[in-house]
Amino acid sequence: MNLKVYTQIILSLITINFAYGQDYYKGLVVDEITQLPLPDAFVESIDQKDVYGITDKNGKFQILATSSKAQFSVQYFGYETKIIELNKNEEAQIILTPTENQLEEILLTSTKNPLERGIKSLSQITINQEVLQKNSSARLGDVLSRIDGVTFISTGQNVQLPVIHGLYGNRILILNNGFKHGFQNWGSDHAPEIDVSGAEMVRVVKGASSVKYGPDALGGAVVIENNSLALNRGFYGRTTTSYQTNGRGYGLNTSFGEGKENFSYHIGGNFNQIGDRRAPGYNLTNTGARDYALQGGLRYDYKDWTFKANYSLVNQTLGILRASVGSSGPALIRNMEAPRPTFIKPFSYKINEPNQEIQHQLASLKATRLFDNGNRLKINYARQWNARKEFDVRRNANLPVLDLELTTDDLQIEFEHELTDKISGSVGVQYFSQSNSNNPGTGVTPFIPNYETERYSIYLLETLALDASSWELGLRYDFEDNGVGGRDNRNNIFQDSFTFSNVTASLGNIWKFNKQTTWRNNIGTGWRPPNMAELFSFGQHESQTTFGLLRYQPSEENVITANEVTRFKDSNVAPENSIKYTTEIEWTSEKNRLSATAYTNYIRNFIFSRPIGVLGTARGPMPTFIIDQADALFIGSDLTFTHSYSQQGKASIGGSYIWSRNVERGEDLIHQPPIHLHASIDHSFTDLKWVDELDFSISPTYTFRQFQAPRTLSVRSLVEGTADLNFNDPIFDFMDPPSSYFLLNASVGVQKDKFYLSVEARNLLNTNYRDYLNNMRYFADEMGVNFIFSLTYTL
Repeated sequence: MNLKVYTQIILSLITINFAYGQDYYKGLVVDEITQLPLPDAFVESIDQKDVYGITDKNGKFQILATSSKAQFSVQYFGYETKIIELNKNEEAQIILTPTENQLEEILLTSTKNPLERGIKSLSQITINQEVLQKNSSARLGDVLSRIDGVTFISTGQNVQLPVIHGLYGNRILILNNGFKHGFQNWGSDHAPEIDVSGAEMVRVVKGASSVKYGPDALGGAVVIENNSLALNRGFYGRTTTSYQTNGRGYGLNTSFGEGKENFSYHIGGNFNQIGDRRAPGYNLTNTGARDYALQGGLRYDYKDWTFKANYSLVNQTLGILRASVGSSGPALIRNMEAPRPTFIKPFSYKINEPNQEIQHQLASLKATRLFDNGNRLKINYARQWNARKEFDVRRNANLPVLDLELTTDDLQIEFEHELTDKISGSVGVQYFSQSNSNNPGTGVTPFIPNYETERYSIYLLETLALDASSWELGLRYDFEDNGVGGRDNRNNIFQDSFTFSNVTASLGNIWKFNKQTTWRNNIGTGWRPPNMAELFSFGQHESQTTFGLLRYQPSEENVITANEVTRFKDSNVAPENSIKYTTEIEWTSEKNRLSATAYTNYIRNFIFSRPIGVLGTARGPMPTFIIDQADALFIGSDLTFTHSYSQQGKASIGGSYIWSRNVERGEDLIHQPPIHLHASIDHSFTDLKWVDELDFSISPTYTFRQFQAPRTLSVRSLVEGTADLNFNDPIFDFMDPPSSYFLLNASVGVQKDKFYLSVEARNLLNTNYRDYLNNMRYFADEMGVNFIFSLTYTL
């Protein structure tokens, strides 16, 4: 035993002897939303100098008492400062509220966030509750669109899917209250059925996070957290009514709850009705939407255990632009070549064919055990039910062409541990299963077959915290088993079974050069098995016809046939495998913040949809696509700079760029985000006599024409047979990319006592434009100007 050890022992004995019989101010500092402890919070006496303490890794502090009680200030970066009175020898629970006084995205890079162990070296952006509440009528895609590197691919005005660094669909995991959102997540015409007005926080992870979340997070993750069910909170409530001019939409959402000493509850609901939207100069017929949502939760704490139960229901009816339907070759040509839709009717709230009807339910149970040493055991289970019907323009229009029921079970067990003062992490196992079935009575061959999927996973995430840096290491193993049964184009039954397995790994590093500058690096592998639509899709779906990887065969003459269903073991289909490197530098000062991210992502066996021609169907000729595979490379960057010119105002500018390439064939990829620039000025006036606060925001954006798009073969040339086309020809699109466009958005909000009134203007200049990532760009412009009025009352 050396001198250093002897010295530590002696000092410890002296400290224990000195402390015996002393009085202390004691407490636990936690996050209001997550109820998780906040380490390194600063607790300082207001009346006496040099009387202060810092919370430990478990959020606890202990300060030598100088009197029976005293006033203290509790401070933590990113949270509102709290003044509290502490009594000696009484342990207080101090709840800090995240800062929500500005419309901003907060970069979550702190190593103090236990919710994201193992992926802190990835760029993470959080949209806080105040922003979500001010956009209570917005869909998930609208909410995410302000984040650099994030956009959305859409089918009309009602269906939006997030795109992160050029990837979307099954490559972007959507976590709903801690569980993978179980919906028909294939194609660009199925949006996640999530009511963001009931969310407390939305976090975007911009990077390959497959080790933490599984194969579906190859491109990133969107994490939606509902009400945290905080304890020791008085009765609270909130009600918002809204009206928007474009679509004459109206809505109502309300929520309330209460937290006792060891019990809390929360209940909320939402309803929205929107009619036909309007582009500058004409109506977008059959683009209305109607939805309602309910959610509720209970929490009970017993000794070291916390139990939570949650339930949510979302019901949607979504219209699809009627002008996207063509009954003949000439009609399809007119629809795609006309400067405005060929089918325009007066405004209506009625939703006709084509449309989608979806109902999603989620029920979950969570149990968490907090140990004295700060370790934590989590056991979570959820079941989800998703029912989807799609209706089309046809003779039996009352019968759905697609009638699917999907049941999802998700069991997660995770142990978060602190091995030493410097090493912490988590180990977990997961069982995930899905069962999909087609209901009979559609009168058409099912677009995708019935299937059963089971996935077993185990992962390990460890973090080593050093003085000026920290290192993260992650490992994960997944095994997936699939069984499929369906019918081919001759109505014969086919069956198949196949398995996938893979090991993924990640290594990350965070360097803290000084108080202002942080550098993050992460390199990680990822994988994703093809989904059932990519393998087995067959026939018409929405405004196009699609054939999956196992449902077509190129002949020796390079002509495609679709008469057979290839067994998986007899095919060349392989899972996607990626390796992504992300580097990010963040610099902050008293008034400025700069964040720059660069990334490169190489994906082997990248699965994508590409046009192959125009095919006649019972509904008429339709643009036809096949699912294909090739190695692909994605390189891009995101940049954001924010300047706080005063305590009440800030200005920001940013942009994102991505270069993508099919490196196997040396050609461009289709449906990739163009260059996008944005700026904003946000200002709050708090010194007015007649209102408590006045918020103002103006946000111009500029989107470039996509110059990396494939060549163009018009529908006219394909229908009339003037284009010579075969399977191995270079990729093409049916229409040139739309022109660049400038949009201007603005908002004004007024706070008076418990009321908040806001007016938001989108596309304020009523600009005519088409979005390259909107499938309806072939047929119509985007929405024109839209004023959204909302009034909120908060208890």
